[in-house]
Amino acid sequence: MKKWLRRTGITLVLLVIILPLAFLAADKIWPLPIKQIEMARTVVAADGTPLWRFADKEGIWRFPVTLEEVSPDFIEALLTYEDRHFYRHPGVNPFSLVRAAGQFVSSGRIVSGGSTISMQVARLIDSHERTLGGKLKQLWRTAQ
Repeated sequence: MKKWLRRTGITLVLLVIILPLAFLAADKIWPLPIKQIEMARTVVAADGTPLWRFADKEGIWRFPVTLEEVSPDFIEALLTYEDRHFYRHPGVNPFSLVRAAGQFVSSGRIVSGGSTISMQVARLIDSHERTLGGKLKQLWRTAQ
């Protein structure tokens, strides 16, 4: 009985103290490669009317927007299509990953993805190859 309690205590210490410290250390060693993104520019008249717009240096039309400016219907549609369990997982949906892996194994090709919206953002921040190693990198970046 004493050995069991001791092992349980050691396991709890490892999970509660050492594991989070390891994640913090890994986060410092491999930080997120967040770069400053330049927005598109808009030339406006004195009354605020847009006169001309310029894309950023990469030719992309990025305009700042707040969540309040986005239609709730669009957000609902996006979540329904891309990640219907968005509010019920911590950024990674293990059930979706297992489902997608099972489909890949049974068909020999990618049938559907298992990425959540959080994982898609992580891939945009730090792109990777479509390999198992790339997916592990994406999972790590999502956890960050």
